[in-house]
Amino acid sequence: MYFKDKRFVAFGKHVQELRRERGVEIKDIVANTTLSVKDVTAIELGAKNFGFSTLLELAKGLEVTPSQLLDMDFQV
Repeated sequence: MYFKDKRFVAFGKHVQELRRERGVEIKDIVANTTLSVKDVTAIELGAKNFGFSTLLELAKGLEVTPSQLLDMDFQV
């Protein structure tokens, strides 16, 4: 499913910033989680709606807590 919701795009940019700040490459996330390159790329582009288990896997791959992953400003 493809989304262009501003909230998904903002979250994706936040994920990408966290990943770069931490020096983590997409391949590192894929190696340490059940996520694929396609999954991570789609999340970073704001093009993927995902569930709680994906959020947990993404946090694991970035070596942050889920609350750190969600610590951003966005309108709901």
